Amino acid sequence: MAPRAETRNRLLEAAIRTLAVEGYGGTTARSIARTGGVAPGVIYYHFDDLEALLVTALRHTSRARMARYEEALGSCTDAADLITRLRTLYAEDMEDKGHIDAVQELVTASATSPRLRAEVLAHVDSWSGFAASAVQRLVEGTALAELVPSRDIGMIAVAMFLGIQTLIHLDGDRSRIESLFATAEPAAILWDAFAGSRKPNPEK
Repeated sequence: MAPRAETRNRLLEAAIRTLAVEGYGGTTARSIARTGGVAPGVIYYHFDDLEALLVTALRHTSRARMARYEEALGSCTDAADLITRLRTLYAEDMEDKGHIDAVQELVTASATSPRLRAEVLAHVDSWSGFAASAVQRLVEGTALAELVPSRDIGMIAVAMFLGIQTLIHLDGDRSRIESLFATAEPAAILWDAFAGSRKPNPEK
């Protein structure tokens, strides 16, 4: 990676880590520079202003995590397996330099920033589309394939996740997500039994 691109990437990663640790209110050019081990002025060599850096950081971390989710879930057609993989991915998110905490800070901050709001909406739309594709793979080949509103379910899934993360962000109780996974597991097993009995057998 070229030095300029390497420094830019370091600033994006530093912005995410700073947001996760210090919150939006504590994320300044100076605090990001301190986290990234650069002089504050370097930020303005790569970005027009602090908000431009934060908008780009949201895009950067979202794309990185999306690529990982696509790698892990792109071939998943069983609901139970999907839940297992999602649990693993969420654990990674918790360890990934505060990805989820940083995104939550930017979601909250977007209420007063048109640029952040536009990026957050694009972020939500992208993840809703990804969730919709995962749902479509689960119902493909069943009698419900044409009836299930995959896009709507994808949006509901993302909205529910953001809502739960907002609560977690307020009180730090991450058991809510684990409870959600535990609740979803038996439903996923039932769905797989239902879908398996209705999908055509390619060997016949």
